[in-house]
Amino acid sequence: MPSRNSISRIVSAVAAVCLLALITPQAKSQTYTVLHNFKTKEGSSPLLGLVFDSSGNLYGVASEEGGSRAGSVFELSPSGTSWTEKTLHSFNGGSDGSTPTGPVIFDSAGNIYGTTKLGGSNGVGVVYELTKLKSGTWSESILHNFGGTSDGQFPTNALVLDSAGNLYGTTEGGGSHGNGQEITGGTVFKLSPKSGGGWTETVLYSFGKGTDGASPRCNLILDSSGNLYGTTFSGGSKAGATVFELSPPKSGGSWTEKILHNFNASMSEGSAPAAGLIFDTAGNLYGVTSSGEQSDGFSGGAVFELSLQSNGTWSETLAYPLGIFGPSFPISGVVFDSAGSLYFTYVDIFGTVIKLTKQQGFWSATSVHSFDGTHGSKPAIGSLILDSSENLYGAAQSGGANNSGVVFKIIP
Repeated sequence: MPSRNSISRIVSAVAAVCLLALITPQAKSQTYTVLHNFKTKEGSSPLLGLVFDSSGNLYGVASEEGGSRAGSVFELSPSGTSWTEKTLHSFNGGSDGSTPTGPVIFDSAGNIYGTTKLGGSNGVGVVYELTKLKSGTWSESILHNFGGTSDGQFPTNALVLDSAGNLYGTTEGGGSHGNGQEITGGTVFKLSPKSGGGWTETVLYSFGKGTDGASPRCNLILDSSGNLYGTTFSGGSKAGATVFELSPPKSGGSWTEKILHNFNASMSEGSAPAAGLIFDTAGNLYGVTSSGEQSDGFSGGAVFELSLQSNGTWSETLAYPLGIFGPSFPISGVVFDSAGSLYFTYVDIFGTVIKLTKQQGFWSATSVHSFDGTHGSKPAIGSLILDSSENLYGAAQSGGANNSGVVFKIIP
């Protein structure tokens, strides 16, 4: 009888064959370019979620290292075929925040907003703003220190800005039902600018009171009616996490949570979505679960779609199961191109960029790029972005010339 290790190698080989059969190999015309190799003094472990300004510069966060070894915010500026990195702010690990695990956003005036998971006056994270001065340097202001009574703790993803200038986000811990740990409780919060300066924080919802989900790690999205949509990493009636909608009060009162879907960790749809959602043009929601046991025994998660039904409920279908590829851990979000194809990343050994294309009601997968470690590894947290030519941009958290991560571009 073959040994347990021999069986494991056989299963892995079979999984590799399945992968080759079910994913179209990447096209030879695709070009992968490293735009920048990070050095520890600049920061390390850059996140996928980059953002362009109107001049074509790229902005993002490095979650580790930097001047005080607590992470940084950076800018990459193109000059011909090369890119120049500028560190806009290095977090000090104390009062001004530490470990930025949420990508940044801009307002219409060019100010940058983001969160750090740790640091601040209570050590459990902050919301910060960076403002560009006439000298060309950037000045940081702390808009909120998390960790007050019944407040959230450990914000881990991007903020969203509404038309009135309010900021919304999630924390994976804290709130009315948290116990000080990262994986319990959690909140959705709102920050509103005061007329005389400063900001007011309001906890819109505290998770973890029952089957409502717990520990949201997602960025939120807003619809035209002011409803917020997101995912929790755990909890729900089936213990595999949830997709939720929060609706604002119509006349006073509090925000109302509605569970759109409960994930079942024991089924092939997977569980524990670590990223947010995205709408397609028809109003369907898409996201990715990061783990879950598949029928073949592998843990791989899935890309899922939620469609609104005539009776007001939401129906889930799997756009693509990932466990058939062997162990993989997709914790990025998904992004659409203009043709309706989806792009996302998952982490296996070094990481892979996948394109999903829908034809005759079925999704097929194409491997856009497989990372090799030397030119980047582990593209995770946040989502890929596309420029006006639909080239892909992102960051890998490790690998590269200095093993501190890279920012990359892919021409499909």
